[in-house]
Amino acid sequence: MHEDNDRTMKVCTLDENPAADHALRLRAEEILQVRSVTGQTAHSAEESQRLVHELQVHQLELEMQNTELRQTRGEVERVLEMYADLYEFAPVGYLTLDLDRTIRDANITGAAFLGIERSRLIGIHFELFVAAEIRPTLIDFLVKVFLSSTKESCELALGAEGDAPRFVQIEAVACKSEHKCRVVLIDITQRRQLEEQLERQQAELLTANIELEAFNYTVSHDLLTPLTALQGYSQILRDLPGDQLRESAKDYLQEIDEAAQRMSRLIASLLTFSKVAHSKICREKVDLGGMAKAIVDKLEKTLPKRRVTFKFADRMTCEGDADLLGIVLGNLIGNAWKYTGQQKETIIELGQLVRDGVATFFVKDNGPGFAMADAEKLFIPFQQLPGEVADGHGIGLATVQRIIQRHGGRVWAESTPGKGATFYFTLQEAERS
Repeated sequence: MHEDNDRTMKVCTLDENPAADHALRLRAEEILQVRSVTGQTAHSAEESQRLVHELQVHQLELEMQNTELRQTRGEVERVLEMYADLYEFAPVGYLTLDLDRTIRDANITGAAFLGIERSRLIGIHFELFVAAEIRPTLIDFLVKVFLSSTKESCELALGAEGDAPRFVQIEAVACKSEHKCRVVLIDITQRRQLEEQLERQQAELLTANIELEAFNYTVSHDLLTPLTALQGYSQILRDLPGDQLRESAKDYLQEIDEAAQRMSRLIASLLTFSKVAHSKICREKVDLGGMAKAIVDKLEKTLPKRRVTFKFADRMTCEGDADLLGIVLGNLIGNAWKYTGQQKETIIELGQLVRDGVATFFVKDNGPGFAMADAEKLFIPFQQLPGEVADGHGIGLATVQRIIQRHGGRVWAESTPGKGATFYFTLQEAERS
């Protein structure tokens, strides 16, 4: 029984290498033929023993070869497993698309980029994972890939409408023999965010430079004018004879006082404008209606005979810094009061509406208005519109814009010449569609 098992093992081992088995069989047949021709039988036992020995040697050789093959196969499987892991868990996404842009294969990272389980991903058209408005761009790119013999690349945002976009760099190359293309998705969201942040910082720097230039002009011109007046009138007072000083002194002193007041107001405006860029935002619930009423009460006391109608919506509240929002309403309502001074009856309205899903507040007046071509100039420091005669330094609306931007919102104006103006502001950005 033991010998049968050994024989079976030998036969099975030899069968693993048919070529060696066949060679041994031929050799054995040749020896048998020689025996039959010469009639030598005296050494049959010895020949049989030698044949068995040769068979055993070949068996050992085959076993050694089988061991080497198993080792080689194990090494190949280990390498394949390593590369499979590198493919599956690579920091970039891999996709395989056919001619009609259907996904045929994807690694785990690629499926994660697309926001869907890999088992559900196969068979879906790749363009369905981008917003509808940029699908033509993606389709044109993939057509170019299949027509090209080199690697092509582009950048776009993955994610359907309403989803947070993931910006990716797509690199693709066509496999002509298989009528497919291999796609690599590289996540560049962080890079794009840094680029956008850099663009914002550059815009802020440009704005700061514009403001600095305007400030320099103000210091060199607007502040210099009242100072010159002070110096000039003081010199005149010093040069007057003693008997004339009493008669003219009051007029000159009045001019000096007015010039000093103008300079004081300008300096106060500059200080406010500077402070709002660095002051800490303390958010709380703010009653804009009550705040506006207090502002209006002060304005009415300055000109109690003026015919003014104020309209305020009920329950206008928001979240923000009360002190800074007081500056916003003070400037907007103050401007409406100032620019409607020539009207027979002034109407100023403070209201609230919803635009693009965001609470929007507005201050509306029935003043002379302005041309929309000049609307952007309103918020540039120290700028005045063509033909503007109202007293001011051009800092108020720039201060309003800076405060609103610090709250995360925006401010803009709409007007028609001769039909009043409306200033809108929000305290948060509208959601992107």
